[in-house]
Amino acid sequence: MLTQLDLCSGVGAGFPLDSIGAGGFELVGLSEIDEYCSDILFLRFPGVTNYGDVRSLPVREIRRQWNIDIITASPPCQPFSVQGKRKGADDKRDCLPAIIRAITSIRPKFFCLENVSGLLSCPYFPGEAVGSYFRNLLTTLAERGYDAEWLCVSSGHFGSPFIRERLLLVGVARSLIEWSRATPWPEQVRGAVEEIRGVGETRGIESPISREGLQLAFELDRPAGVKSGDEIVRNRREALGNALDPRVASVALRRVLYLDFL
Repeated sequence: MLTQLDLCSGVGAGFPLDSIGAGGFELVGLSEIDEYCSDILFLRFPGVTNYGDVRSLPVREIRRQWNIDIITASPPCQPFSVQGKRKGADDKRDCLPAIIRAITSIRPKFFCLENVSGLLSCPYFPGEAVGSYFRNLLTTLAERGYDAEWLCVSSGHFGSPFIRERLLLVGVARSLIEWSRATPWPEQVRGAVEEIRGVGETRGIESPISREGLQLAFELDRPAGVKSGDEIVRNRREALGNALDPRVASVALRRVLYLDFL
């Protein structure tokens, strides 16, 4: 079992939910500050500690309690999204530096990050070179002793009601893997997608990111920028917008399990 700490957890619909269902992982910690999302995490993962703000993560306490094998994280996408201002490191919502600090301090064997594909082309600061944020991220990870591989996966492959392309990045402690023995990740993805989708169809499993599963789902059709008068609907709309389909998360977590047993 790989002991897992999840950061920027949202409602836990991505990495945490899939890791519990897939097996091979023990979820021991979460990190979320949004009150609504935190309530959902409390109900969804009883007994798992929510350590709060990733920027003030109690790293020493976590290291005393657990030997963390893998850190997973779904940081806010607003600093990188092509639908936003793309301020990168100049955006106060950028949590990637805090996540990298946690990885550096805790030293897990693996980590998985997910975000919008716009992270690949986002400048580090506005006006700087295209893709400079991601290049800086890879350089920082390499300096911390981690190799990384990445790809983009669409939730449409799994019949999700909300089609999004997500960037998945898997990091591995450099001394852990002999890469010449590893099958390239892109070669594994098609089979993994078909297997994950096939299991869901066989078991009648649908994505938990479902319109029908939300109260007053018709409210989701309001045009962007039009507020709802119902606070619960507003919270759920925001949570839905930030959620990662667990079947997309599974593509990354399956890669980790493969590398761990290589």
